[in-house]
Order: sequence, then structure tokens, then C-alpha cells
Amino acid sequence: MNKIIHGLVLVFFGLGCLFVWMILKLPAMIAVKTGQALPAFTRLCMAAGPMLLVVLAIAAVAYCIYVWVQKAQSGPSWVAFLATSMSALILVTLPTIVAIYLPIISRFTRN
Repeated sequence: MNKIIHGLVLVFFGLGCLFVWMILKLPAMIAVKTGQALPAFTRLCMAAGPMLLVVLAIAAVAYCIYVWVQKAQSGPSWVAFLATSMSALILVTLPTIVAIYLPIISRFTRN
């Protein structure tokens, strides 16, 4: 049961990473529509964010493979994996949200 729940946590973590990756594409769409340059922090997040998400996803898959290969009686708890993966996703999502709002705020303050 522990290994199945690890797999479910991995699936939801992967979906969360996918959604954050898609959100990182929004500032480029705003820049094309408005014709203005993006703030530096937004460009930084758009450049580093997808690679960071890939690294987090690979680390989560590697950990799940480790858990699935390990013997059943001494398996680590899925709660620790859930807490670690979701807190890592939140730490990536918070700067992403700021990066998304910077072009919108910049657009409204110029008018």
C-alpha cells in the first residue's frame, strides 16, 4: 500500500510541475500582446523555472524507484515524500506567481 501511495503522490507532483511549467509560458504571451519588454525577474523565472521543475521531477522519480525497489517491511513513509515534494513545488510556485504578476502590474502602471 505504501508503494502505491508513493506512486499517487508522484503522479500529482508531476501534474503540479506540469501546471507550473504551463504558467511560466504566460508572461511571454503577455509580452507579445502588449509589445513591451518583460521585467528581469520574470525573464529569470522563465529561463530557470522549467529546468528546475525537470530536476525536481527527476529527483522525485528517482526516489520513488528507490522506494519501489526496496523491501516492503522497511519502506519509508509516504507522508514524508508528500510533505517534501509539495513544499518543493510551493517554493517554485511562489516566485512563479510573482513573475507572472510583474508584467501585469507593469502594464497597468504605464497607462
